[in-house]
Amino acid sequence: MKWDNETESKALKLKSEGKSYREIAMILGTTSSSIKHKIRRLSQCQNMDKYKHTSEKTEQLEEFIELLAGRELNILETNCGFGGMTEQYSKLGDVECYDIAKDRASLVNLQHENVTAIHADSEKEVYRLVWANCKYDLVDIDPYGFPSKYFPHAFKLIEDGLMFLTFPVMGVAQINKIMIRHYQAFWGIELSDKDIYIEKISKRLHEFAFQHKRKIKIMQVKRIDRIYRIAIYVKKKSLCDIVGLTVNRNIDI
Repeated sequence: MKWDNETESKALKLKSEGKSYREIAMILGTTSSSIKHKIRRLSQCQNMDKYKHTSEKTEQLEEFIELLAGRELNILETNCGFGGMTEQYSKLGDVECYDIAKDRASLVNLQHENVTAIHADSEKEVYRLVWANCKYDLVDIDPYGFPSKYFPHAFKLIEDGLMFLTFPVMGVAQINKIMIRHYQAFWGIELSDKDIYIEKISKRLHEFAFQHKRKIKIMQVKRIDRIYRIAIYVKKKSLCDIVGLTVNRNIDI
């Protein structure tokens, strides 16, 4: 079955009428899993409080923002949505943010003077920002799906600052052959790694950071419903410092 505006609206209407995922799947001719994930995604796009988690994300921000005290902050938010976290960031400095939906970007632009919201695909825009040598004190990577395509290059946007990363709990995204290969290719994760899922993500993040001469510290991994919110301190370092190699440059020949 192909999803379009008509079938999406029908699925939401059936759900509002109290139909189960299984019943909706039978009516639309698809699987219960497909219906479940589609309705969750549509609810996220409609700015439902259940999926935004702004209060939990703000609490985490407040735990670590002191690490950037004394600076006039330059902040990048890759996916502003309806501006829940953008409002919090606007209190701390200048915010540049993106959203794939034009109406959401326009709405956020109207809300704050020190926010520049741009209608664009941030997965592509991050490449441009790296090419332009842009630097930020805080980068929030919070896409609707997986953050995989922002790495490793996103680390190059920070020389000394914080990154907040949203990562779905295993199984939130429908697990099929493509998803299994995605886990393997981007994060080195197998389906049998459920108990060490975060450890695998952390390991790959350290590897991604190393590729751009960054040393990172995972400050916190906070589970919020169906996502993990990962707070990361990022610091530009020489590769010698990162691996602990001492080079004697004064050897008598």
